[in-house]
Amino acid sequence: MEFYRDLLAVSGATAPAGAIPFGGAAAVTLPWGRLWLGGSLNPAASDRDRVVALALGPRDHDFGTVDAPTLRKWLHSGTELARLAAPFAAAAHDDAEFVLATDHSGLRHLYGVRGDGWAAVSTSAIELARLADAPLDRNAMGTFAVTGFHLGESTPFRGVRKIRPGTAWRLSNGELTDTPYGVDDHAEVPGGSRIEAMAGLLRGLVERCLDENPDTVFELSGGFDSRLLFAALPASRRAGVRTLTLSAPGRADAPIAGALAAQFRTDHQVIDLTGLAVLGPEAAHELVMSSARRHDILGNPVALGVLDWVESQVPPGVRITGQGGEMARGSYHMGQTQHPTATPELIDRLARWWFLTNDATDAACLQPDFAESARADATTAIRAAFAEYDTDWLTAIDEFFLRERVHRWVGINFTGACLSRTIVAPYLDPRFLAIARAVPPTERSGSGFAARVLERLDPWLANARLATGVRPKHLPRKYVPRALAEYSVLKYAKRGAEKAYQFARGQAATAAGTPVLAGLVVDHWRDRPELVEPALRFGLIREDWLAGLLSGAHGTDAATVGFLANLSAL
Repeated sequence: MEFYRDLLAVSGATAPAGAIPFGGAAAVTLPWGRLWLGGSLNPAASDRDRVVALALGPRDHDFGTVDAPTLRKWLHSGTELARLAAPFAAAAHDDAEFVLATDHSGLRHLYGVRGDGWAAVSTSAIELARLADAPLDRNAMGTFAVTGFHLGESTPFRGVRKIRPGTAWRLSNGELTDTPYGVDDHAEVPGGSRIEAMAGLLRGLVERCLDENPDTVFELSGGFDSRLLFAALPASRRAGVRTLTLSAPGRADAPIAGALAAQFRTDHQVIDLTGLAVLGPEAAHELVMSSARRHDILGNPVALGVLDWVESQVPPGVRITGQGGEMARGSYHMGQTQHPTATPELIDRLARWWFLTNDATDAACLQPDFAESARADATTAIRAAFAEYDTDWLTAIDEFFLRERVHRWVGINFTGACLSRTIVAPYLDPRFLAIARAVPPTERSGSGFAARVLERLDPWLANARLATGVRPKHLPRKYVPRALAEYSVLKYAKRGAEKAYQFARGQAATAAGTPVLAGLVVDHWRDRPELVEPALRFGLIREDWLAGLLSGAHGTDAATVGFLANLSAL
């Protein structure tokens, strides 16, 4: 089975010709339309099998390989696709139709557009926008500006949509149809103790991964989620296993993870994010702009640029990631308590304190009318998402986190990463999600349930301090709000003060490594202002604010630099 990074398929007699995509990929004419494939990692293969992988290492949830004939059958029949582990995407075609599918969580991003008598699908939203001459979607960009991620099916381009999770798209006769393929039958909740069930599932997943891929890299930070996955690996197998930690000033991850690596004699790689400074302004700018284009203007290219830089220093191999662990930990931010339903008042309060501050563009940068409409559009979109969850308030927060935050914010990262390595995400396994959902939110809140799972897997690791200063076995904390239960009293007070200040100033949160990279990009813009001035063309940015940034009168944060870079890339 061949693997391709880039794909564009167009059907319909009236479809526009458009520019040649992906820097010159040749088109293949087929009965249902035209197909472009670019970036093959297996160019010597002569038999396409009429099926191509769009993410590395298609496999089922138990690490069984899925061959081309089986995958082609599943794609055309629309059955069994939920058995494939996320992130995943593939395409197949015969004389009648072209079929494209993503994973059950929608983590591998794919895009489509419908025209007048024609339709197209692609791995690239930018190529579809170019083909359809799609204008900027002001509402979608506004929501992104104030939240830091896109919601639902939106993209920066009007009419270009992202494929829904657990969906296959069928392209034929100029029409594009959605075919949901359902939930994995294996995602039933086992009987007995939920703690035993989750511990057994994680241990089985981690051990099978290492059995099949001895060079697997475990992400190891000072946090809970990576700790739990590391604990799932029996102590007898930890010596020599590969572990990876990112180090940044002011963060305790490297010392905590280093102590664990020394304790269990792992092959530990530490990447110091201060090393970004050696790039220099021009190289940093190119890294960020390349990241913006490669991720289709769908994420913060500063944060994604940091990850791209990190990935360039990690040897090839399967990666176990702790993304999605909040489903088991019950991280209900800013003191959320249980309510029978998700009311507009609860939704708006959560949005103000979390989604509209954490990764938000500096409001002073935006045109006042755009800033006002952006917050209103984002609030409306968040309310609409919550309206789909007919459940209690805390469960609704879980569902929003999974269906929106993980789907789009984590997914754009996975979309890039799965093109260079196989990503294993145990916390997004349907069986893990089924067990987590079966535990009442009040039991998961404050990481109490997840802490019991950790104790079951490894009591020693449950007693070792996290970067927050807390020993997991003491969770949930009884004398601090559940929202910050994983923090020591001192760090809880500091975190609460930081959050209040951030909310009052309307400032974005800071991801590790992003301040260094953002500062270098701003330095380059000050030397070459013509590189960022195109961001003014859309009427979203205040010209006087940008002039102040370029003159050195004021600085800005990484989220704002990312938004400017995206507009410049457009």
